[in-house]
Amino acid sequence: MSAPPAPLPPLLHPQQAASPTPSRGDGIPVEVEDALRAWGAQTIQDATMLLDLPQVAAATACTLFQRFWFVSSMRDFSVIDFAPAALFLASKLVEAPLRLRDLLNVFEYLIKRAEHYSEHCGERGIWFYKDPTTAIEPASTTGHSTKNGSDEAGPPSYQHKVSGYFAQSFYDAKDALVVGEMQILKRLGFNTNVVPPHATMVNYAQMLGITQQNELMQRAWGTLNDMFQTSLPCLFPPHVLAAASIYQLTLTPSGSEAAESTSERQSLLSLPLDPAPWWELLDVREWELRAVCAHLARLYRRIAPLIAWRDGGAVRLASRKGIRRWLDARNQT
Repeated sequence: MSAPPAPLPPLLHPQQAASPTPSRGDGIPVEVEDALRAWGAQTIQDATMLLDLPQVAAATACTLFQRFWFVSSMRDFSVIDFAPAALFLASKLVEAPLRLRDLLNVFEYLIKRAEHYSEHCGERGIWFYKDPTTAIEPASTTGHSTKNGSDEAGPPSYQHKVSGYFAQSFYDAKDALVVGEMQILKRLGFNTNVVPPHATMVNYAQMLGITQQNELMQRAWGTLNDMFQTSLPCLFPPHVLAAASIYQLTLTPSGSEAAESTSERQSLLSLPLDPAPWWELLDVREWELRAVCAHLARLYRRIAPLIAWRDGGAVRLASRKGIRRWLDARNQT
């Protein structure tokens, strides 16, 4: 294995962001890499809620997780191992005490649950043996396709059994966690400074007078959390992400999808543009806001269907063994 590159700065230079990532250099398509990034970040966020950790822990962990894949390849390192390692490191950085066993038990539950649904997803679950760059329709929300092609209400519910206290699997996961934490620190050059944008977004909302509109605040908060499923925290400073979460509200149409296709698109929020656009007061440029929203649109329309659990999700590629097996099968076909 080659030596790690130079320490990664908190924000990538445009030339660095445009350069192929190590995973791309190993033949992993951009859609697969982005799907695994999003799946890992989702797993971190789910674990944060189950462990009752503060939101700053999830934001810090996801940011470290996203930075790591700019200097490391998914062919050499496992997403399954580095998602818990990022959260464990983040819990120390934000001073949120966390028991190691609790962390490993939660991730074991989340990963085994994903594997359970992956095994019952039928033929749609092996999408990664085909070309993932082709259009993939989202899974049906009413039915479930089984291996024999029949439709059922859905896969059987998952019943989790916690591993024994002295189970070998626990010690293997513990060793992988320690190694993962060391690799993150080493490859990021111990540059673990993360400033989550959530508090900045609340301040901007207060300045714009929208904090009393709970639905809008929830949407903006959720948009910020979705940004951490992408590489956006590595590309734009926190104040741009905070402003973009509010800017997104001015672009989102109201009503159902059927209504928006036949009627006028009405935004959820209208903010002043005269005598100067509101974002200029926040030292943000419009092209930055549009770039962030374009990343989010790609996440919702392109990446999300690839990691839906009804399609088998991305868990089959989240291990080093799984991604290498997929690459070998792809090269043969």
